[in-house]
Amino acid sequence: MLRTVLTFALIIAALYLTLTPRGSALLGSNRPVVVAALAVLGVSQAYRLVSAWQAQQRGDVLKKIPKRPLGI
Repeated sequence: MLRTVLTFALIIAALYLTLTPRGSALLGSNRPVVVAALAVLGVSQAYRLVSAWQAQQRGDVLKKIPKRPLGI
């Protein structure tokens, strides 16, 4: 959950940078594409954060089971 919060904070900081004149100068004509990509990432990270929080509140037992690759 810490990784999700940190990623969400970095996305917010990057979005703030794109809205400043300096960020606009750095990105040039690619600015709308970068802003759209950051917005999509921000929404997905917010969803992950809310889902993790709700699972923690429910006491979800499936989250406590260790995951092993290929069912080993």
